Amino acid sequence: MPAQDLISIVVPVYNTENYLPRCIRSLQQQSYQNLEIILVDDGSTDHSLDICTQAAQSDPRIKVLHQQNGGVASARNAGMDAMTGQWLLLIDGDDYIHPDMARDLLSAVKENHAQTAICGFSHVFPDQRSGPVFALESAWNGDQHAFAEEMLLPLYRNLLLRTQSNKLFSTELIRQNHLCYPEDFSINEDIWFCVRYLTFCKRIACIPGSYLFYWQNPQGNSQISRYHPEGVESCFLLLSAMRKFLESADATKEIQMEMENEMLFHICGFAGHSYYRTLKTNKACLDEIRQLSTRQEMRELLSHIQPKGLKNRVAKALLSRGQCRLYHWLCLCLYGKQRSTLKEAMTVQQKEHHKNEKKEKEQNLNPAISQNPVDRPQEEIMVSISCVAYNHGPYIAQSLDSYLMQKTNFKFEILVYDDVSTDNTREIILDYARRYPDIIKPYFPEENQYSQGKYNVEGFFNYPRAKGKYSAMCDGDDYWTDENKLQLQVDYMEAHPECAMCLHAAQIETAQKAVQLMEIRPYKKDCIIPTEKVIDKMFNYPTASLMFRTEYTHDLQDYYYTSPVGDIPIQLHMAAKGTVYYLDRKMSVYRQGVTTSWSALMKEGNYKQNLIDHHNAMKEMYRAFSRETGGKYDTAIERACRRMDFLTLLNVKEYDKALLPGYRTFYRELPLRTRLLIRFEVTAPGLFTLVRRLVFGKERI
Repeated sequence: MPAQDLISIVVPVYNTENYLPRCIRSLQQQSYQNLEIILVDDGSTDHSLDICTQAAQSDPRIKVLHQQNGGVASARNAGMDAMTGQWLLLIDGDDYIHPDMARDLLSAVKENHAQTAICGFSHVFPDQRSGPVFALESAWNGDQHAFAEEMLLPLYRNLLLRTQSNKLFSTELIRQNHLCYPEDFSINEDIWFCVRYLTFCKRIACIPGSYLFYWQNPQGNSQISRYHPEGVESCFLLLSAMRKFLESADATKEIQMEMENEMLFHICGFAGHSYYRTLKTNKACLDEIRQLSTRQEMRELLSHIQPKGLKNRVAKALLSRGQCRLYHWLCLCLYGKQRSTLKEAMTVQQKEHHKNEKKEKEQNLNPAISQNPVDRPQEEIMVSISCVAYNHGPYIAQSLDSYLMQKTNFKFEILVYDDVSTDNTREIILDYARRYPDIIKPYFPEENQYSQGKYNVEGFFNYPRAKGKYSAMCDGDDYWTDENKLQLQVDYMEAHPECAMCLHAAQIETAQKAVQLMEIRPYKKDCIIPTEKVIDKMFNYPTASLMFRTEYTHDLQDYYYTSPVGDIPIQLHMAAKGTVYYLDRKMSVYRQGVTTSWSALMKEGNYKQNLIDHHNAMKEMYRAFSRETGGKYDTAIERACRRMDFLTLLNVKEYDKALLPGYRTFYRELPLRTRLLIRFEVTAPGLFTLVRRLVFGKERI
């Protein structure tokens, strides 16, 4: 293979031990193999460097650099200094890429004689079905001027311009123009680098499809989610770079004005961060607004811009006239609620911190307190309870109470994740966190993650912060009914270290409590469940019953993150790690009919198509599990996929197909009551509908 076809992939690494193996694996499995993979460890304090070193020992294409912590820009620069290929990919250590990304981007630059190629990306999930996906529907290529006129705004607004990781760069162009990352900035440095690079490109190619799977920090510590003192400064740096690019591209005044409107919008946005991402005093915030309004670059921008959008119009009307106090007052009104929420959260954290300090002082004054295990609570957390909530206001208190009532001889924590509820769920969680600061640890993202395609938020936001030896699951609309649930499961798993997961039976309750005697009882006695039965089962195991070893969540495979649901892939993952044990004891309640539940969302729109799409995605997940386990369980996997086809037919009432001989085995496994109801509906549909309405109301339960 010609030397000029070598692609260097630079990966900055800092404390990403839980996700780095996935990233490295996606690079090694590229269909285009002529790669140089440069892993730059930026002074990690976890096991990231060990992971890099082990990967390099098994793959000669991998090089490892180690430096003192200097930031992601410094790490990227170090990697670019060491690269030897003609082409460059810049991938972050917690992201991963499609197997054909390197091949397709390289083909695009070669076929179009371009200096860069740009592809789409998605937030973890690989296709438009699971979204959100930021990608072009068709290919495009052209010179710099055409790019500025036709593609700059669309790519900027749908985020394709704002990351370096979805682009293939020419190393020759980088070196000729002495391009590197500005190490004084920790935000906007990526888009600044991209804009500066595009300024020197003669031709640019864009390809359709999503190739980069962009992952955001589960702790909420991503660069974009934190307050940045240099945020406004970085916007002015980007504004300067954007103007140079537009000048080089001979862009029209219309495009220049559109981009300056975008820049003004972001400048005002970062200025607003002081109001709701910090606890700065009102006077300090006002002083920052005054400094912004007198800044030469800002005054020059406001003097000639034709503002679009309410925020930009207000900024020009007030700041250009020096009405800083009025602008400040509007910011206080606009961000008042977010500011109050931040203060509440900080108050909870401060109280917890002061309480811990007081406890440490007491232990230092009286060493006997810290030495006598009988007189002090056990410090090591045994179980981390993972609770995910969204608009669960009517249910979340009962759910939290059911965790708190647990009687154990060990310590547990409650990790509550709220996906930006629009009802009073968040306020209820905050109230509980204030009352139980040592136990309940909430997490509130700034944006709803489900709408962005992150369905398995436990893997992103709860498991990585779990301190317990074991993790237990329960959604915010379900609850536990047995105060000994955790103790029983821990006792078994402690006595059986080969056990990776323990589960139990559950009751079913509708949102209106119309039916309370139904149950989820997979087996009629305590037993070890064979892995094949975990893979292929008639009914899913109760999510609120699952307990598993937290250490096994540290290497969740790609199929977990790309699955449309989280409970089934976690079951498969655990079954591949060890034994699975079932306790025939009903210790939790699964609520049916909650408006925000998965089953309710499936019924929105075309129910049949939603089911088909869901089951197709699940089949992909099963096939990925097959690849991970080397085809060991293929018989059970194929049976599980066929069972999903059968269940789809049942759910959409296509009984003529569901009752065909090919599905007869699955039909016979149904409970007798279900089979009788199906036969009744097939034989006398009119009478069945009448009876159903009399017994259950409009819908069958």
